[in-house]
Amino acid sequence: MITAKATVIEENRDAYLKLCALQVENSRLEAGCLDYGFYEDAMAPGTFIFVERWRDQAALDFHFAQRYCLDFIRAVRKLSRAASPIEIHHVTETTTPS
Repeated sequence: MITAKATVIEENRDAYLKLCALQVENSRLEAGCLDYGFYEDAMAPGTFIFVERWRDQAALDFHFAQRYCLDFIRAVRKLSRAASPIEIHHVTETTTPS
């Protein structure tokens, strides 16, 4: 699982949303993508959280090697006021409460 967070100033919001929507669309087309989304923090307008789930490390490696992904990371950093590093979480088990 991957998480990241970015804060965008209002004047960059429209460009940022378009860029992120395209990234989600492209990523979801990859065979190894289980889930990919970005969500605005209801308590901090302009702050977006990214959550991605990938089948395995090979799928993630493939994703990060795609030109559109590399371009997205560079473009998002330019539009963001503040961005956290991309964090990769190694999850060994997921359970659902009964």
